[in-house]
Amino acid sequence: MSTLPIHKTKDFAFGLAGLLTAPIGYLVLLFLPVYLEVIALTMKLTNVQVGYLAATDAMGIVVATLVFSTFVAKLNFRNIVIAGVLLSCCANLASAYTGDFLVLCLIRVIAGIGEGLLVAVGITSIGMTTNPNRWFGFYTAVVVAVQALGLVAVTPIYQFAELQGVFVAMAIFYLTPLFVINNLPKNSQSYKDKLTNDDVINTIPTRYFLIALAGLFCFYIGIGGTWSYISFVGTDAGLSLDYVSQALALAMIAGLLGALFFAWLNIKGKSTLLLLLSIVLMSACLIVVSFDVSEFKYLALLSIFSFFWSIVGARTFAIISDADHSGKYITAAQTWVGVGYIVGPIVASEIMLDFSYLGVNVMGSICFVACFILMLPLAYQSK
Repeated sequence: MSTLPIHKTKDFAFGLAGLLTAPIGYLVLLFLPVYLEVIALTMKLTNVQVGYLAATDAMGIVVATLVFSTFVAKLNFRNIVIAGVLLSCCANLASAYTGDFLVLCLIRVIAGIGEGLLVAVGITSIGMTTNPNRWFGFYTAVVVAVQALGLVAVTPIYQFAELQGVFVAMAIFYLTPLFVINNLPKNSQSYKDKLTNDDVINTIPTRYFLIALAGLFCFYIGIGGTWSYISFVGTDAGLSLDYVSQALALAMIAGLLGALFFAWLNIKGKSTLLLLLSIVLMSACLIVVSFDVSEFKYLALLSIFSFFWSIVGARTFAIISDADHSGKYITAAQTWVGVGYIVGPIVASEIMLDFSYLGVNVMGSICFVACFILMLPLAYQSK
């Protein structure tokens, strides 16, 4: 029998189940650079086509998370996970057997709907914990671990079983949330079920959430645009695809350390100075990597970027979740994350035509600074 109070037991169950559900939904977006590179090689895509393909899964995620946040009070979360797993698995299997670019894009949007359902339930589950700042630190650590696994595994799978093998492996991976489905909250009322008499729900005006969501949107425009082309930055500088994929995976170790560092900071992780420093260093890395880089320099810059990306990613989610435990706004946040991942690659693909990688990375840096400015009002309200 557990020695933890019932609300603490539920808190751990919600957090753990969320950690094994939401990151799986973001699978494709996490190892996007190598994923796009192997598809581009197989289907001989142009830079513009790469940008549009990068946005397809995100389109589905936007649709799913928007619908989820709108009807969250009426949904059975566990049924939603089953639907998400079925859609994701079937769409990835279908992706393995099409050679037409437009058909693949359509299938990837459908896959994204399934992925978005997993993201919505998983993020909502984490948001229902009593200490989201720490749990989102752990969440980011799991995201980075999944990201590293994908980045290091895609190229060998592609070399062994070609593009079909990559999609089949992804389909298998999307089964993971089924193993923790009974630990997920049943519905949006589950947070209230575990409140104690000492818990207080603060009411913050909607406008602060809307401003923060705009900030999150800016951040993921920057991430979506720069991350889509970060692999090409390396290969166009003369680095091999094998080295670039390994460097991306190794950089994720730094990202993992960043996430664990943020979780360890706990309350101290709410520091505005830490968020500002992280934004500045991420931007600096993007600008420097835009110029010719050696193998060591590429790896070092990616590692610094990943370390502070983890901190910013965890903190921005925690700012929203600290202010609202209902699941409404943290799920809406995933919609804007998805929109950012749509807009970012498309904008980046257009910038590429005239300004190359430097233009893309300057755009990303501007978006990161805008994120910092727009997140501050809600952060101060929830202190």
